[in-house]
Amino acid sequence: MKSARETTSKGKVDDATIVASGPSSNTPLLPGVNIAIIGAGFVGLVSAAGFAEFGHSVVCIEKDAKRLRLLLDGKTPFYEPELAELISRHIKSGKLTFSDNLTEAVRGQQAIFVAVGTPASKSGRTDLTALNAVAQTLAPVLTGEQIVIIKSTVPVGSAQKISAILKARLKKNSNGAKPPAVISNPEFLREGSAVYDFFHPERVVIGGSDSKAIEVVTHIHKLGMLHPAPFVVTTNETAEMIKYASNAYLATKIGFANELAGLCDSVKVNVMEVVRGMGMDSRIGPEFLNPGPGWGGSCLPKDLQEYIGMSDAPAQDMLIAEAVKNANLRQHTRIVDKAEAMLENLQGKTVGVLGLAFKAETSDMRNSPTIPIIADLLKRGAKVRAFDPIVKEKGDSLPQELEIVNTSDEVFAKADCLLLLTEWQEFQLIDWGGLGALMNNKNILDARNLLPPELLRRHGYKYVGVGQI
Repeated sequence: MKSARETTSKGKVDDATIVASGPSSNTPLLPGVNIAIIGAGFVGLVSAAGFAEFGHSVVCIEKDAKRLRLLLDGKTPFYEPELAELISRHIKSGKLTFSDNLTEAVRGQQAIFVAVGTPASKSGRTDLTALNAVAQTLAPVLTGEQIVIIKSTVPVGSAQKISAILKARLKKNSNGAKPPAVISNPEFLREGSAVYDFFHPERVVIGGSDSKAIEVVTHIHKLGMLHPAPFVVTTNETAEMIKYASNAYLATKIGFANELAGLCDSVKVNVMEVVRGMGMDSRIGPEFLNPGPGWGGSCLPKDLQEYIGMSDAPAQDMLIAEAVKNANLRQHTRIVDKAEAMLENLQGKTVGVLGLAFKAETSDMRNSPTIPIIADLLKRGAKVRAFDPIVKEKGDSLPQELEIVNTSDEVFAKADCLLLLTEWQEFQLIDWGGLGALMNNKNILDARNLLPPELLRRHGYKYVGVGQI
C-alpha cells in the first residue's frame, strides 16, 4: 500500500469535530511515527501490521512466550485472512518488531497504543485488571512528550482513570513532571475482515483534550490512508461511549432480524425477501439484518453487558438492551427446537454440524452460538459430529462428547440431520447430491440461510432455514 497524506475540512456536530479525510497528492509527506503497541491479540496485531504498512515503525509487545515465538517466526496465533502475510512482510521490511520487555520497548516511542484484553468479569462488568497493570508499569518510564492511546474497549471514564494513575505515579517519582496525554481511539474491526476494515475504515474516532496529541494520533492514521474516511474528534468519554453504543445497536439489529425470522416462520413468509425489502430503506440499511443462530464473538456479548451495567439508576434501566440479550439466548434454543421438530425426537439421532467458529473467516470460538446449541443437542440425546475449516480442536469451550472430524464429507456419514451453523462459503460447494447418499435421513437445517433451498430439495433433502419457506 502506498503512503499518502490527505486533505481535511471541518464541521461541528455537538461536541464532536468531524474531519473529512481523503488522499491528496498535493500535500507533502510527513515522517512515520515510532509506535509501541501493547498486546498482540486480535486488535493489537491487526493495528501493528496495519500501521507498519502505513509506513510507521512499530514494536508490538507480548508477554506470552508461546505467542511471542509464533510472531517472531512470522506466524499468527489465530486465523485472520491476510494478517499473516502482512506481518511477515513487515518483519522483513524492518517496520515491525516484537518484544516481551514492556518498559524497554516503550522508551523513545512517541505513541503507545494499549490493546490489552478487557474481558467480562464474573459479575458481567468489564475487567480492567490488564489495563490498570499496564498503566502502573508505564507511569515511571513515560515522559510528557509521549502519548498513551487506548484502543481496548473500556467503560466510560476509563481514560480519565488511566490519566490519574499516570499523574499520581509521576508526581510521586519525579516532582510533578508533565504526564503523557491519554487519547481514546476505539477500534471497529470485524473478525474475518479486520485487515480490510483497517485500511477501509468507515470512521476513525479520536477522543481527548490535548490538541497536539490528537494531531499526532490523526497523523498516525492518515499517513498511509488511501481511502477517504471521516475522523470524529471528541472527548474521551464520548469516544468510549461511541464504541459501546455501536455494538449495542448492532446486537439489537441482529436480534430484531432473528425475532422477525421466527414471526415469518409462523406466518409462512420468506424472511430473506422481507429483510431485502427493509434494507433498501437508507434509514435501515441491509447490514446486520441476516437471521442466524444468534450473535457471539468476543465483542458483542461483553460490550452489551457493560452497556447494560453502566446505568445504576432504576429509572434508567436498559430495557431494550436487556431484551436483546435475552432474545439472543432464546435463539439458541429455537435452533435446537427446529432440529428436534424435523426429527420428531433427538434421542439417539446423529446430527452433523457444519461450522464451529462464531462466524466465517475466523478461528474465534469465544461466545460462539455453536457452543450452547451443541450442548443442548447432546443434552436432548443426540450424537453430534462436527466439522469446521479452521477450528480443529474442542478446547475448553466445546463439550467433550462432541466428535470433531477432518472433512466436511465425514459429517454426512449416518447422519439423521445436518445443521449448518457457520456461514463458510466452502459449504456452498459441497457435493450435496453425492454425499446425501451417506446419510440415514436427508434432513438439513440451514441456520445461516446460506444454501439455496430449491437445489437441496431437488437433491431430495428436507430443507428448513431460519424464516425461510
